[in-house]
Amino acid sequence: MLFRLLCAHLTSPLRGLLTLHALQSYRAAQEMLRQTNPVSVDIASAQIQLASERAGVREDIIAGCVARWMEQEPLPLLAKSMRKGTTELLHEAKERGLRLAACSDYPAKQKLAAMGIAEFFDVVVTAQDPEVQRLKPDPRGLEITLQRLAVRHNEAIYIGDRADVDGEAATRAGIRHFILKSGQRLSELSKLLIQPS
Repeated sequence: MLFRLLCAHLTSPLRGLLTLHALQSYRAAQEMLRQTNPVSVDIASAQIQLASERAGVREDIIAGCVARWMEQEPLPLLAKSMRKGTTELLHEAKERGLRLAACSDYPAKQKLAAMGIAEFFDVVVTAQDPEVQRLKPDPRGLEITLQRLAVRHNEAIYIGDRADVDGEAATRAGIRHFILKSGQRLSELSKLLIQPS
């Protein structure tokens, strides 16, 4: 994505630097909100506002950069970036009757569709959902996910990639979890999820 961003701004490097600064501020704002998790706010608007304040850039510019570079531009690259065996694992899980959900701090439906795996998920929950409005490690998103799946805490397992965020959220929600590390094969996860009948 950085390469694509740089290529898109070859003729306007200052705009490219502004875009990069806006995106970095947006990510930093998320980490700050993750620590404070303010109650009764629109989490998406709060993140844009905080990023705007940090970057010294108007909110509409931050929102435009995020929409383009975090929500739209990555879509064509996602299918090629998937971990080998992901589709097969999801297919086998569904064949065995497992109910699957995605719980993300970012909008996820378009990304799942771009990867060609949206049909495997019974439920998609994001921090921006009206009932959630919290970032992990707050357990609210996982609790809403379980409600929508009609699954009890002791019947679920949450798979994430950050122990400090995903692992903590699962622990606080009383759900078993598995942290999938960068470069780790899916075989260990497969054994955990797809137990012999």
